[in-house]
Amino acid sequence: MDDDPGRLTIRRSPNRWVLLSVSLIAWAVGATAVFQLSLVLPALRAETGMSLALAGALVGVANGGLTVAMLGWGLFADRFGERCAMSCGLSLCALLLCVAAATDGVAALFAVFALVGATASSVYAPSGQAVVRRFPVRQRALALGLTQTATPLSSALAAAIVPGVAAAYGLSVVWLGMAGLCLLTALVVFLFCGQPRADETPVVTASGGAEPVPWRRIYGACALLILPQSTLLTFSVSYLVDDRGWSPVQAGWLLSGALLLTVLTRPLAGYLADRLGAPLGLMRIFAFGNAVVLLFVVIGAVTRTWLGTVMVLVACVSTITGYGLASTAVAGFAARARLGRALGVQHTLQSLMTTAGPVVLSAVIGKAGYAGAFAVIAVAPLAGGALLPVAAERPGQSRQQCSSTSVEGAPARMAWWTRRR
Repeated sequence: MDDDPGRLTIRRSPNRWVLLSVSLIAWAVGATAVFQLSLVLPALRAETGMSLALAGALVGVANGGLTVAMLGWGLFADRFGERCAMSCGLSLCALLLCVAAATDGVAALFAVFALVGATASSVYAPSGQAVVRRFPVRQRALALGLTQTATPLSSALAAAIVPGVAAAYGLSVVWLGMAGLCLLTALVVFLFCGQPRADETPVVTASGGAEPVPWRRIYGACALLILPQSTLLTFSVSYLVDDRGWSPVQAGWLLSGALLLTVLTRPLAGYLADRLGAPLGLMRIFAFGNAVVLLFVVIGAVTRTWLGTVMVLVACVSTITGYGLASTAVAGFAARARLGRALGVQHTLQSLMTTAGPVVLSAVIGKAGYAGAFAVIAVAPLAGGALLPVAAERPGQSRQQCSSTSVEGAPARMAWWTRRR
């Protein structure tokens, strides 16, 4: 067994696609446990008498709990395994949602949903960790890209179901139903997300364990590259309504279409990164390309033409697609024992930027309009792309590793990806 601390281990198992499906479901359910609050604001105000500002603050508290706990769950997964992290977190989330269903006080709801966010965050880093540890390096970006489709898929499904259920049956039914879904998912995770074996096949990380990992550059680039995505998702509907004269329904459908399109583009980008063996290099290409796309968005916003409408749609898809490679890049540099921590830090920074970025950009919109805000975020992918430590990545390493290691004792030349080539 190799003692090199710079090595990650994976398991080639016939059940790895089942595990990917379980990780995707867990991610979707955990994300929906928090996102559903945004969908029940009318029912929440009607049943509790909250003002819109107070109801919005409740959503913010839940997201704050999610952000604060992400790193902790990553460390927990490193120590006890991703199965334990996800099943325990979702079980606790189910219990807290049952408490929320029986709670009438506003202050109690704030406390409960802060904890709901904290427990729901147990799915993010551990689900990525589970996928990374069990997929060969030549399939890792594709596998993570498929896992990340959980967010747009669950958001679209929840938006279609949750508001109607809340209006017809009340909040208690929504929260009890969500609790049941969390508990069922926790059971599925416990049954099908087995712990990694000690003799799993080693896969060398990008750093190889011989050189210091440029974590500051990696995390800094990830933080910058998430800013355009979060800003566009927050303000695209407002821009189309205020500047382009669209109805809110039409603008909402356009944004939904963009999100659903990323269900195809994220795995496609992952597949391309696997073929190239250089996710950081592909991230840089996307980053610089997104800067160009955002420049056209600015031109469209200034001229108030159809160009702005079209390019906002393109920008939403391209920024989400490019950022989907971030987890693959982080995993490529992380040692096996610290994979949960590395992914936890990345998700924490992502959540912080998603929360803080739109707040700052809303002030820019108030002063300089949408064109000014789009111009500001166009700088972020340029800076983030330049900051990516592409030189630290070894593009040929993943291909070399696939041809030089064995899979569960079989000669490497018999591995399926080698035969395909």
